[in-house]
Amino acid sequence: MPPEDVEAGEHKASIAVWELVSPLVIGRTTKIKVGAKCSAGCQLTDHEISIHDAAGQVIARAGFGATAWPGTSGLYWVDIEFRAPTEAGTHTFSVECEHGEAYSEFSFITVEPPEHSLTIQIYDKATKEPIPEVEIRLGVYRSISNERGLARIDAPKGSYTLTAWKLGYDLFSTELNITSTVAIEVEIAVEPEPAQPYWM
Repeated sequence: MPPEDVEAGEHKASIAVWELVSPLVIGRTTKIKVGAKCSAGCQLTDHEISIHDAAGQVIARAGFGATAWPGTSGLYWVDIEFRAPTEAGTHTFSVECEHGEAYSEFSFITVEPPEHSLTIQIYDKATKEPIPEVEIRLGVYRSISNERGLARIDAPKGSYTLTAWKLGYDLFSTELNITSTVAIEVEIAVEPEPAQPYWM
């Protein structure tokens, strides 16, 4: 049956949200991608999508573009901007599309504006060579070291747990009190190979 002949009640649409960066700075505008797909294969060009805050108020609207997301069959999408709440914390917003009564929720964290910058230089503990693609976390803030082993995180002053990890290396963890812009060096060790069983 062609999509246009399907009864409206048979339409089921699903929503996807991606490229959501968290944490967000309070009160600042951010952009996410929202996509929707109809089970009946309907073209969703110009169909409206809306973002609702925790109180259910519409805070942003947009219409889907003319083409589906590359590599998908019928996932119509749009870039849509919204303003983060003015209070720090964890928030859950929703996305709605009238077509197929599609509904989805997404959560994110908001934080105070960053005051200081932390630069982290990652080295191999044995070779002293810089290590790229190390996952860095400073509390809720995240970064990845570049090809020179450098990563940067902007954050408000405060006490944080700093962790550094990459597959094949031991997890590094330490406590930091950020009171100013600072640069530190971190050495991580190659994860030891498991002991081989000894057979008599």
